[in-house]
Amino acid sequence: MYYYIYDTFLNERKHDRVLAAIETRLTDLGISGKIGRLTPFTNAKGLIRDEEKRGVKTVVVVGNDETISKVVDGLGDSKVTLGIIPVGAPVAIAKALGIPEGEEACDVLSKRVTQKIDLGRINGHFFISSVHIPKGKLTIEGEGRYRISTMVEQCDVIVSNLLGGVVLDARAGACAGDPKDGFLDTVITPRGGNFGGFFRSKESAASSVIPLRRISISSDEPIPVVADGRTVMSDKLLIEIVPDRLRVITGRERAFV
Repeated sequence: MYYYIYDTFLNERKHDRVLAAIETRLTDLGISGKIGRLTPFTNAKGLIRDEEKRGVKTVVVVGNDETISKVVDGLGDSKVTLGIIPVGAPVAIAKALGIPEGEEACDVLSKRVTQKIDLGRINGHFFISSVHIPKGKLTIEGEGRYRISTMVEQCDVIVSNLLGGVVLDARAGACAGDPKDGFLDTVITPRGGNFGGFFRSKESAASSVIPLRRISISSDEPIPVVADGRTVMSDKLLIEIVPDRLRVITGRERAFV
């Protein structure tokens, strides 16, 4: 059984034609199903929980990267398989998973080629792509091997599972992660480009990419943190990898093996 979760912005009339084409194609392929809608009064976790009790095995996100983020964060203990039909922008996460936009995504969905991928978790909330901290004086600790202090506020920190700052912020550098390797790739970049006096670690920190399973980040005051495009303010972060957490339907053009 397939259950389709539509985002709120799809109520805009400009999306009517593409949604009609998608629904017709799903019917032709024999994989149409019940539709649920995200609203200010409903969340993905509740929708998934209720439909899983009714026997749903596959939840399909219809929307953009932010929609995917909402549904992934709402997975909880659910073991459903995730499918994606990208509509609207941005769609970088879907692209990294090899899924084309609109009606063409239905054919990928029907072929049902699945991969088990890692998810990240930040302060108890799942993310599929990345966490981006665009500025702040931070202390970063990783698995007892690294202790890194940023000496300047103008510093980009990206913790990547699938994609990095290229998804979250056009000003941040690209950072591609492998969502099947059991690690988060941590990239720390002073905007001035100078690492002098920047690292304090127990091992050499010459590389700009540090693969870690668990990262603690703290700041003297709350700072903006962008997780899969959604911003929160926090002064303490625990970021960790959850290996093989999500079974997702992917296309042949995915950005990983």
